[in-house]
Amino acid sequence: MSKLKRHKGAGSTRANRQASASVRTQLAAMKDADPSLSPVDGMTSAQAGIMDGTDGKPSLVWARYNGAPFTAGHLGGWQPYWGTPGNEISRERSLVSSITLDLLMSNPVIAALVEGFATYAVGNGLTLSSRPNYDALGISKDAARELSHQIETAWQMWASTPAECDASGRFSMHQMATAAFKSFLLTGETVFLLDWKRAAGAATRTKVNMLDVRQLDQSITRVADGNGGGSIMQGVQFSKVGSVEGYWIRPFVLGNFSSAPQARFVPVRTSWGRTRVGHLFDLIVPGQIRGISPLAAALTPAHSKSTLREFGLAAALIQSMVAATVESDLPRDAALRSLATADAMDTPAPPGISPEAWAAACASYYETVKVNLQPGVVTHMMKGDRLVLHRPQSPNTVHDALDKSLSREAAKAAGSSAEDVSGDYSQTSFSASRLAQELPWRITKRRRSAIVEPFYQAAFAAWMEEACETGRIRLPEGAPAFWQAPGAYCAAVWRGEGKPVADPLKAAQADILEIENGLSTLEAKLGERGLDFEEVLAQRKSEREQLEAAGLRYPVPKNRDDWKPEDDTPSSTD
Repeated sequence: MSKLKRHKGAGSTRANRQASASVRTQLAAMKDADPSLSPVDGMTSAQAGIMDGTDGKPSLVWARYNGAPFTAGHLGGWQPYWGTPGNEISRERSLVSSITLDLLMSNPVIAALVEGFATYAVGNGLTLSSRPNYDALGISKDAARELSHQIETAWQMWASTPAECDASGRFSMHQMATAAFKSFLLTGETVFLLDWKRAAGAATRTKVNMLDVRQLDQSITRVADGNGGGSIMQGVQFSKVGSVEGYWIRPFVLGNFSSAPQARFVPVRTSWGRTRVGHLFDLIVPGQIRGISPLAAALTPAHSKSTLREFGLAAALIQSMVAATVESDLPRDAALRSLATADAMDTPAPPGISPEAWAAACASYYETVKVNLQPGVVTHMMKGDRLVLHRPQSPNTVHDALDKSLSREAAKAAGSSAEDVSGDYSQTSFSASRLAQELPWRITKRRRSAIVEPFYQAAFAAWMEEACETGRIRLPEGAPAFWQAPGAYCAAVWRGEGKPVADPLKAAQADILEIENGLSTLEAKLGERGLDFEEVLAQRKSEREQLEAAGLRYPVPKNRDDWKPEDDTPSSTD
């Protein structure tokens, strides 16, 4: 230990002095070059967003730092900003959201990423697989299974009826879940309220109220009112121990555009623990308060690809144009002089050729014979004249390579595959497509568990509380009240769309091999396809009973050891 201390005391001190001198030299050089680059109060100056590009047109350049290095104790690193935790994200999130929303309307790459991610993560909506904890509730497995079926049936009816689940009465839970995930993709956050209100045509009062993330007022950062000792940062109010107390939200009534309401405090939960406000984002760094779009790193290559497409289109239009010139046997100098100025008439004509006669003949000829470049028209030139066509030379090999590179870069930065962005699978093999889909699918599952599933679960817990307390869900005999064990009643698994596969036959064969060799289970494989084991089992049982009642044979897998050809043929009684 003493040797280590001596090493740090000697070598580290020399390293610190050398690094400090190097930093001072860099600061002095940068300040001399541009005084505006000098740090102010220990912070650097940075630029990000739309700037003038090298081509003279606006270019999206992200985080082009023009400030000096700030080291806050880490001599080897760059610290673009030093403040409260997560401030780098909070500083850039508004600009990222604005650019992402703008490019959604004009950039095919961003539009494809948003629609593709939402389809993979939500699809037609997540399916509830209710799993009441029968041990905690003190009931039998059969009673829990009956309760689960009752919950799933009632939830499906509520979630698919806009008048029941949506505060505006317009959308189903699955449509709102898609909007919630798209909000996360574009702005980095999802904000919603769980209201309690009566609505015409609705039997329940629990309603989901989707909010625009801009209603969560990011400008409010101050000490919270009262004696609680808490604080408000970027619209989120914390207690003195760091737990979320509530949010400062600007209320907005749909259809009312003539008001500018002030932000109001809304507690995150009611006094008895019911969720009031949902604020979901992907945690990137400790201490993060607001979210940032996961498409931030993909904006620059996506915008560059759009710019490249514009220049490529301009080049293609130029290449489609034709420039035509007429070449003559008349000596160039004599022809130019004779036709350009009157004084040129004094210039001796070439032997046997009169400039006046040549000019008069050309003018007379081309008055009746026009040079026509329309397809299918043959133009007869004057003797000695030739029509020459000129086309620009612009090879496309560099353009195509750069275009594909930008597509791959944007897709990779956003967590997708280049094939999904371009829509071109012509050059992809089965093995390559499986590898290309593997990581994006894992990223989609992680985002689904961070955003979509908590959105569904929050609404489900609020709905479940009302359904149990009002008697719409009949609790098993001897089971406690909902408020005594809310976690046990709300335990659930959410099933989404299955993993996309390039070859369903090969994927099914691989699943069968894993099950037969004990490497997986039927429930796990059904779960990967977005199916619930108990539902599939009950459905297969019901189908078999109905087929047998109708005198029809139930399909028998032909890979079973006891399969016989006659098993697949109708019986004499059929």
